[in-house]
Amino acid sequence: MTREEALEANKHGAIAACISGLITIVVVIIALTSDSDGIFSYWRDPLNLIDAVLIFLCAYGMYKNSRTAAVFIFVYFIIARVVIGIESGSFSGLGVSIIFLYFYGKAIQGTFTFHKLQKEADPTYKASPKWMIFVGFPVIAIFVILIGLGLLTMTSMLPSTEVLYQSQIAQSDIDTLKSEGIIFEEDRVEYFYSYGFTSILEGGNLLTSDRVLIYFPNEQDEIVIYEMYFSDISSVEKIQNGGVFSDSLYRINGLRDEEWLLLELSTENQGDTKFVQAINDKIRLP
Repeated sequence: MTREEALEANKHGAIAACISGLITIVVVIIALTSDSDGIFSYWRDPLNLIDAVLIFLCAYGMYKNSRTAAVFIFVYFIIARVVIGIESGSFSGLGVSIIFLYFYGKAIQGTFTFHKLQKEADPTYKASPKWMIFVGFPVIAIFVILIGLGLLTMTSMLPSTEVLYQSQIAQSDIDTLKSEGIIFEEDRVEYFYSYGFTSILEGGNLLTSDRVLIYFPNEQDEIVIYEMYFSDISSVEKIQNGGVFSDSLYRINGLRDEEWLLLELSTENQGDTKFVQAINDKIRLP
């Protein structure tokens, strides 16, 4: 690969990244402004716009012949496709993904070739200032760790960060809830959310076919369970709005003043509103 070919490959990689970033923005906007289910529900989160920002930064980096940007977007693109495939249950669009990976792969070759040729022409040439190395690598490492944690929450090795509908709940989590005596063998769980970080046993909320249930460990690490059947619920009220980094809080009021439950629910993909709507639908039944 000549210097001119390397520059061309880097430019094509940057263009591919810009196209990918624009597609991401369009899909997120469509998801946020519609009630579509399926794969669009995964994109119904403003945080997904961070993906677009990252992609555009990598595009600029490849245009400036950055090896780090080329390698990063290649790895990030693969991880993102895997995450979306797991989340949506579909790995469609592999052909298009391969095309993007081709251009990103050529950009990797182009950036490394460019700096190699520059070094050969000028032995004193330095590709990047030291401060970029000391700042860039820790940032990349942190981001990779966060991606890894995100993948673990989607494989049930760590609790999910969103409210799960019955078809999304891992069988291993159901088995754990049963073995710990949190639910009965015959229970059908319709919605489930655990606010635990490393284990669902750190606390959570469930909605079954006949009741709402909360559980958490006490000071002796014993699981404490509180539940309220739909026939005993008078209303549900929101007492705290959730956000990107915090859960919403809802109070379930019983028919008697001294009876109530406090639900902590993730706002991701509007899971909190779906959970509460399901409760309201149950208590309105004759």
